Amino acid sequence: MNRNYSAIQRVLFVTFLLNVLATVAKLGVGLWTGALSLIADGLDTLFDGLSNIIGLIAVRISSQPPDEEHPYGHRKFETLAALFIAAALFVTTWELATGAIGRLFDPPPLEVNQWSIGALIFGAIVQAITGWWELRKARQLGSEVLLADARHTIASIGVSITVLIGLGLVWLGYTWADPLVALLVAGVIAKVGVDTVRENVPALVDRAPLDATQIGNVVAGVSGVESFHRIRSRGPADDVAIDLHVRVSPKLSMQEANAIADEVRRRLLILPGVGDVIVHAEAQRGAESASDLYTATKLAAQEIGVTIHEWSVQSLDGQLRLHLHVGVNPNLTLGEAHQLVDQLERTIIERLPQIKSVHSHIELTTVDILPSAPVSSGLRQRVTGVVERAVDTIPYLSDPHDIQVGQVEGRLFITVEVLVDGTLSVTEAHELSTRLQENIRANVPNVSEALVHLEPQEM
Repeated sequence: MNRNYSAIQRVLFVTFLLNVLATVAKLGVGLWTGALSLIADGLDTLFDGLSNIIGLIAVRISSQPPDEEHPYGHRKFETLAALFIAAALFVTTWELATGAIGRLFDPPPLEVNQWSIGALIFGAIVQAITGWWELRKARQLGSEVLLADARHTIASIGVSITVLIGLGLVWLGYTWADPLVALLVAGVIAKVGVDTVRENVPALVDRAPLDATQIGNVVAGVSGVESFHRIRSRGPADDVAIDLHVRVSPKLSMQEANAIADEVRRRLLILPGVGDVIVHAEAQRGAESASDLYTATKLAAQEIGVTIHEWSVQSLDGQLRLHLHVGVNPNLTLGEAHQLVDQLERTIIERLPQIKSVHSHIELTTVDILPSAPVSSGLRQRVTGVVERAVDTIPYLSDPHDIQVGQVEGRLFITVEVLVDGTLSVTEAHELSTRLQENIRANVPNVSEALVHLEPQEM
């Protein structure tokens, strides 16, 4: 949202000059006659002028473009200025209230003349014109500083009328009316300060300026958005920043997903006061997507420094249970390995709330290159015979070849390639290779690992 900072500054400068004119009339005559209520009204107008100066500085700063230290811009400096004005109003309230209470019990002699009445009426007329003009410009330009200052100026009209009544009572001989009216003026000033704080604090504490339902209704109307979540908004009402996540079909290309996100952004920027929108596009997948769960589990294991050997997820009574074999450094103690696996399980459950339980089996993983020793030709022949006989007993398997037998850390390491019927499913082929591995382990003693590589048989 583009803001006309130059126009806001011009309004503040003109308002400042008019407030100075009214302040000189009220405060000058008030100090001359000793009327505390007129002095209070003059101070009220004086703070209007001071707030204009603060506003000019704040608008000057907030108009600066974003930089490295303020990537979201300097907009909130204007909000801070409005709160500074409120603080000045509270100080004025305190000073007026304490002075008025003292005079209420010991009223000094006062002089009410045509200059007092004239200064009050003149100042009220000037402020009335200034306040209504500034309020119209504040709404037109969308400025918190102008709005806060205009409301204070307009409230001063009522203050001047109250002071006029008080001076009339003083002229009739009721000198207590002057400090009493000053107390009323202090109350009005305090209320303006409270209203200013209430209107500007939400922007500083990032209270959502827009209802998430309103934003969701806009997003739901964009074709291609399958769901959305994490809708957030912050900032002042005239410079709202929105960020959200939208889910699209995983079959879409990145360009198509970005096009949908751009359309969501375009429609949200049309909303009144919205100045910035960030849309995160995600692939829409079900809560039980095995590929997503496996990827998340593998990434968690990499972060912790362990490996995943086997992985499976089961659904029981509507709850997902994860089973995995975790490889750990063989140089660790059992306690250290157990701590790592516990950390992995906690991480998985935190990141994947659909997983209700994780059951892990600790295995050793090799972190170094292990030396392999050759075996005797007689042992190699015996192993080859075991493999060939095992293949003959398992249907759909044939032609065992490239049988390798080595010795690693005193135990046998066997690999074999076997042809298999290419029309079988992956699951069926895996079951056959598992049967072959079990047969080899059962008939060859001291086997550390038996790896079976299946090749589809050409028909």
